[in-house]
Formats: sequence, C-alpha cells, structure tokens
Amino acid sequence: MEKADVVIKSNAVFTGDGIEPFKGGVAVRGDKIVACGDDAHLAPFIGPDTEVRDFGDQLVMPGLIDSHTHFAQGAFMTDPDFAVNLIDCTSFEMAMERVVAFANAHPDNEWILGCQIIQFQWDIPEMPTAAMIDEYISDRPVFLQQVDLHTFSANTCAINKVGVTSQTPDPAGGKILKDADGNLTGVFSNNAGSFFMDEVYDPAMDVAEASFTKTAKRANSFGITTVGMVNPTFVSMENPYAVLADLNAKDELPLRVFLYTDLFENESMTLDQIKAKYNFPGTQVEWHGFKQFLDGVCSDHTAWMLEPYSNAPDTCGEPAEDPERIRAAIVRAQEWGVDTRVHTIGDRSVRFVLDCFEEGERLHGKRGCRHSMEHNETVQPEDLPRYAELGICPGMQPWHMLLDMADLAKDDAVGPERAALSWPLHSLLASGAVVHLGSDFPVVGLEPMEEVYGAAFRMLEDGSNPEGWFPQERITMAEALRAYTYGSAYAMHAEDRIGTLACGKQADICVLDRNLFDCEPAEVLEATASLTMIAGKVVYEA
Repeated sequence: MEKADVVIKSNAVFTGDGIEPFKGGVAVRGDKIVACGDDAHLAPFIGPDTEVRDFGDQLVMPGLIDSHTHFAQGAFMTDPDFAVNLIDCTSFEMAMERVVAFANAHPDNEWILGCQIIQFQWDIPEMPTAAMIDEYISDRPVFLQQVDLHTFSANTCAINKVGVTSQTPDPAGGKILKDADGNLTGVFSNNAGSFFMDEVYDPAMDVAEASFTKTAKRANSFGITTVGMVNPTFVSMENPYAVLADLNAKDELPLRVFLYTDLFENESMTLDQIKAKYNFPGTQVEWHGFKQFLDGVCSDHTAWMLEPYSNAPDTCGEPAEDPERIRAAIVRAQEWGVDTRVHTIGDRSVRFVLDCFEEGERLHGKRGCRHSMEHNETVQPEDLPRYAELGICPGMQPWHMLLDMADLAKDDAVGPERAALSWPLHSLLASGAVVHLGSDFPVVGLEPMEEVYGAAFRMLEDGSNPEGWFPQERITMAEALRAYTYGSAYAMHAEDRIGTLACGKQADICVLDRNLFDCEPAEVLEATASLTMIAGKVVYEA
C-alpha cells in the first residue's frame, strides 16, 4: 500500500456528512484523499516519510465552499485603498465624515467610493441625495452603495461625470429617481447603478490583479477553498474571468472559482460559443452555468411580492427584468441542459421562477440540471415542497437576515405573517431540498462563520434575541456546515470531487481553530482557519 504524504489528525473531524465530528483524521497523497477515519483506519497509510500533523481539538473538515459571491467587485470593495466601508455608520453625518477622511487620504483616487451603507440604522433611513453629499464634497465624484447593492447615491460631480441628466431614460431593470419637479435626486436603484459602476470598477490591471490575489488569500485564511462567482460581476473590466484564470495558472490565485455568467447571453450565442468564451484549461476557474436577477430586496420594496408591502401598501414591488425574457432564457437553458441560477427574494418571484423551471422540465426533461434559486427570502408554504420535487437547490445567505433583523426592516416591510416565512432554512431542508450556503460577498463580508452563525442561531451578535428570529427555522451546526460544504458542491455539480472528506476526492481541507460543535454562539463568529489545503497543497497556515 502506498503511504500518504500527510495525515491530518484531530479529536474533531467532520466529514461534511453525519451529525457530529469524531476522533480521527484524513490521509492525503498527491492531490487526493486516500483515507478518512479513526486512528486504526489511518495507521496503514502512515510511513516513515509521512508527515503526521495533530491539531488536538481543532475542527478538521472539508474546505468551505462559498456558493454565491460577486468576487471581482468584492475584491475592490474590500481593498482599503479602493473604497471606504460605511457599514457601521449610524448616521449620514458619520458616514460622510468617514468619506471625507478617505478622500483626503487618497487625493489621487479618481473616484471616492463608499460601500455597504445600511441607511435603516440612520435617523433618517433614506439614501442621501446629491445635494446632501455636495455639502461635504462637491469637487470630486462621490459614489455611495447601499449594503445590498440595490440602491446607490451620487453627488452632482459624479452625475455630471457619467453624463446622466433628467432626460436620461431609466435602464431596463433600474430607476433614476427624480423629485416632484422631474429633477434628479442623486439616488439610483438596481440597474441604474451601472451608469457609475461602469466607470468606478474598471481599474488599471495591476490594481485589479493585486486586489484579486489579496482577496483569494484572505478567503483561504477563513478556510474557503472554492467560490461560486455569479453574474453580474459588477465590474466593467473586459474579462475579469480571464484575469482570475491567468492568476490561478500562475499560482497567484489559490482558489477554485466556479463561474455563473449572464443568462441572457443564451439569447445571442450558442452553447458552444459560450463554453469557448469561458474555457480556461489547466486552471481551477471553470464555467458551470448561468445567473440572472429577477427582483430586488424587500427593505426598499423592490422585491416582487404576491401581496402589497405592509409599510408601502401601494406597491407589490416589481421585477428587475422582463419576466417573459427570464422565462424564455430559463427554458432555453433547460433545453441545453445548463444549470441556471436566479435571484428570487419576493414570494412572487419565487413562485414565478419555480413555474419557469417546471415548464422547462415539462418541455425538455430534467437534462441532469441542478438549477438554483438564490436568496429565497420569502417563500409561501405551498411552494416549499416544489424545490425538492423539481430538484432545485435553494441558495441562502443567512447574514442578510441579521442585517434586516437589527432594524426590523423585513418585519416592517412584509408584516408579521410573511416575516415568519423568511429565510426558511429548516423548512427547505426538511422538505428534502439540498440547501447551499454562501455570503453574497461583497453585500456582506467573505467571512463564512457569519453565515454559519446566522443559520444556526438566527440571533443578533449582541445576543439580545437569544431564542433567535423565528427560531423554528434554525438549523443545526452539522446542517449549516454540510450546506457550506457538500450542499454547495452538490449545487455546483462538483460533489464527486469536493465537498466531503472521502477517499478519492480532491484534498480540499480546512482546519478551523476551534471545534464549532462545542462553541458558544459568540465564539463561532471568532473562528478562523489554522490550515487550508487545496488539492493537497497548503495554501494558508496560521
């Protein structure tokens, strides 16, 4: 029997399935796992040249798989020389003081970019107008992004720079907000933000490469080995995917990146053309399917609901894209046998897309597809069983829940009855659906423990609601970690290679610095990686 190159041992090994960790370890030879089990099972694989590493009580588990990121934009937004983070600002004035300090510290930056505003925690819970920003900075372009990337603000200088006027028509799936007299307010929703993003997110190549590499290595420090990178990229670089692939080929981007590109490309391109466009042989950057938006978010009434909003009874929201266009593109993807992901937050969006997938299957059969619906923030009870029946994998990002929970944004928007249907993690798992977890980085941070914490506890960081928000939808630690490993791998058609610690699979392994199964909730948020391995190669070590 060939011996292992390395054996990683611990008193807490979680394989990605099962309900709790065990004492044992995992043996690796080359890029593969050759054994996983207790000490007796590992002993035959240990030879005189085998490196044996014992991590005591730290948790050995599969590499974490963040199934939903906008990686390119996230890399820029989390680069402290590219943007200023405003997530903890509790007032407009506090946010602008930080923006002014950033502008003064970066006099050569063409754009002043402020990210992750949560305006609902301000005294006046509205995104600022151009006039408000102009009072602080008027001679340089300022662009501010709401945390969920569905609402944006710009000062007058920025508006003039991109050439938007009161006569500029609304783009498809977006709105240029105006006052009662038809003048621009400086607030832009959904796709209207692209007027600015097209310029803001097109930096010099060396800036882009540095940000991408830095972010991949930071992901490794959290135990992340794979990310799903979903459309839109929110950057205007000609081909960020090719940049990532080139860096990966040079061993400068230690990360598997699975791409989900623009669904609407299937209107004008053949499947062979699309596959050729996103083919990066010899790299860990792979094309896995399509992604598109259907609606927005509940907090600003842009999610598409079956019934009017409780705090805005004149609207049910509206689709961000033409529903018929979405339907036709989904059915075409089903005909091709290509996995498709759709952003569905409102209960009407959820039902509509389930109907589209059902139609595609009726017309063309299953075709081996594992489609995914992303976010699933409000699901009516009668729609819950349909995910498993259709083989749809619901993607969830639990930290979004905590963002809304803190200010009751979801409760206020949809009312108590529909709030109880929000983020139905337990119900979806119980229905037989394969749930996968991710972050939606950079809407929130890349830190996976935030999502695990949200899924398992559904409570605020300060512990002020210890029972959790609608606690019947809490899931166990094992279920949360399985969704962040096996669930994500399954949803991305990769469970035969990664997602569990099993003989023959790629040695994508992380060791967390504590056993999450024995942690108090607050300790879970502090957990980070001690070791991260991709295909048998150590890419991070604390």
